[in-house]
Amino acid sequence: MLNLRNLASCALAIALLPNWAVAQNWPSQPVKLIVPFSAGGPTDALARHVAKQLQAGLGQPVVVENVLGAAGQIALEKATKSQADGYTIVISANTIQTIAPHLGKLPYDTIKGFTPLGGLAGFCYGLTVGVKSPINSVQDLVAKARATPGSVSSGSAGVGTGTELTINLLAQVANVNFNQVSYKGSAPVMQDLMGGHIDFSFEVISNAVPLWKQGAIKVLATSGKTRHKVINNVPAMNEIYPGFEFVAWFAMYGPADMPAPIVKRYSDELLKIQKSAEYIAFIEDRGFDAVPATSDELGKMTRDELIKWGDVISKMPRKS
Repeated sequence: MLNLRNLASCALAIALLPNWAVAQNWPSQPVKLIVPFSAGGPTDALARHVAKQLQAGLGQPVVVENVLGAAGQIALEKATKSQADGYTIVISANTIQTIAPHLGKLPYDTIKGFTPLGGLAGFCYGLTVGVKSPINSVQDLVAKARATPGSVSSGSAGVGTGTELTINLLAQVANVNFNQVSYKGSAPVMQDLMGGHIDFSFEVISNAVPLWKQGAIKVLATSGKTRHKVINNVPAMNEIYPGFEFVAWFAMYGPADMPAPIVKRYSDELLKIQKSAEYIAFIEDRGFDAVPATSDELGKMTRDELIKWGDVISKMPRKS
């Protein structure tokens, strides 16, 4: 006769059997990778490169499907409504997962609606001024803004973008006000910066470095936690204002409640990809940095940044 301990062991074995079976048989068909960015762009290129290496690791085709519209919401909603069997995954960004929820109502919950799988790549921003600007340091910029409130102008690439959030983060940690101008994209921001029409901006580092090398702009600091390897003669903002950090990142998620063995398989495969020489060469050539986050680490990153940017956005000046 079975005692209670044996009965409990049998019950546990039965409960774990489906996950064991999933782990043994998965994947047995192609995987769909939803990408909320247009074909041909840098993020699409990243997605397709990851798909190629993931395909080799999984032993099944990984098919990229570009789903556009509503700043990524259509793609992510499609992912949340997919079967949680590991055959549909999605690439997202921290701007979509942790900033967008504070800017309007979404048709999904960016935490409860997804299973974090792993990090992919990221990039920081450079605090830039025109080459003829008398401002030569972050301290100069803040001192001028403090001496004449509202006189220092900044340009962002648009509402809810990384540039707007980083400008506001600086305003809050330095306790100053900037005259903020919102543009449609970063190209006109850089044109007005170089023309002396605005005082500063935060620009994606892969765009800022070529202009800096040409002598068209000055880079006063970078927004990562540590100095950027390409432009390491300028400080990280974290050196001036401890805790200051903004790194835009891309990561992979699945629908909510994916089986644990499949989540681990994805997490392991993505970490393996991040360590490959092929992947490192690919992202460095495009100005990205590796973001080797496990499923658990990505989940924490998402939750932490959702809180962080909610706090920053709640303190931002309201636009009329």
